[in-house]
Amino acid sequence: MKNPDEQTAKQRVLNQFGDPIKIARQLWLDAMKEKIMSQRIMTGISAVMAVCCIAVVGIAWSMMQDSRAFNLQMLEQFKLAQEKSASETSGELQPILFQLEQEGKDDQPAVGFAGTLSKGDGNNPIFTVEAVSDKNGLLDFGKLPWGNYILTLKAPWGEAPQAEQITTIPGRKFEETIVCPADAPQDVQVEFQVNWEKMPDDQDYFLLCDFRSIDFNKSTGIRSFKLTSFQDIQGQSWAYHHDMEKASDRSVFLIDVNNDRATLCPLTADGKFENLEFQKLDWHSSVEILRGRYRSPTIYLLQKSDLAQLAALNPMIATKMISFDSQRMDLTTCPLPFNGAIVSPFKQLEIDPALVVDKTPSELKQIHGFFANSFSGTYSATDKEPNVWELNIPDLFPITRESGSLSSAR
Repeated sequence: MKNPDEQTAKQRVLNQFGDPIKIARQLWLDAMKEKIMSQRIMTGISAVMAVCCIAVVGIAWSMMQDSRAFNLQMLEQFKLAQEKSASETSGELQPILFQLEQEGKDDQPAVGFAGTLSKGDGNNPIFTVEAVSDKNGLLDFGKLPWGNYILTLKAPWGEAPQAEQITTIPGRKFEETIVCPADAPQDVQVEFQVNWEKMPDDQDYFLLCDFRSIDFNKSTGIRSFKLTSFQDIQGQSWAYHHDMEKASDRSVFLIDVNNDRATLCPLTADGKFENLEFQKLDWHSSVEILRGRYRSPTIYLLQKSDLAQLAALNPMIATKMISFDSQRMDLTTCPLPFNGAIVSPFKQLEIDPALVVDKTPSELKQIHGFFANSFSGTYSATDKEPNVWELNIPDLFPITRESGSLSSAR
């Protein structure tokens, strides 16, 4: 029913249908509700992602800080290693010292031993340092660069071992203990036992045993005698050079084969032989010799009548001899004295013709010497007496193939 009153009509519409503005808003809200919820979800997700990103950034930052600290630590260690390597390469100095002890003296120090330490291979040393062991036996060369060195030692009485090569390691102190002789070689008693199965019966034979060797100076042409004895201490061979001006150090002995006695052979002041008067010789069952190990002597075969002309040996500076080894026989010329040789200075040696079918008569002239490896060895004189030295003389009249065998002397 139509109402002419516009306000009344409007109110009736509002009452019946509601406020159109609110309805329109509600309709808009209903239409936008899904989109709003979607936006809220997206906003929430974005907030969560933002938080996660912040957390990731924080973790990454922390890891970067840890990595930086680790890298700094590694860099510091690398620098230290570089510095150490540089210091080692440049020759960082480290102590080199030796503790010297006396043999058989319960760790007693070896005092007064001179030592030389040479940097390099020994032929062309870069530098050399010298030291002397103190009252505690300490041989201190101070602080030196690492590398290879040649060590030489010398006892106060002149005895010395072979030179030793040592190697020091970068950054480490070098220490070593060396056992040394307790004192200078002393005289001990030695008896000679001559094994000469086929010694000629028609003559009184004597053996002149010369333990010396020859030192020849090429620049001056001067020949001189020398004698070196040895002793072994814990794998090291110590050499003692005898004083050739002392008669007792020369170790030249005359042995009376038939009567088992010996005497120190008289020599001139310069070590040469002199003619002997048999009645003036002082014979004993044993002789004195300095403690040590000796090479085989040169043995001269003499008859009693030869003693009065012993000086005739001095011009005999070499001799032709027949030499045996394990495989063959040969003729050679050797200087005198010659360790291990047997020489018949006043009588030429005869040789079995079967041995020299390939030799000419001129080659067989004036053969006065014999040498065989089986007869060459060493002799040791120790404090533990008795020291019995066997001298083996083969069958030399004539020399046969069996003469080169040690069994021919026994």
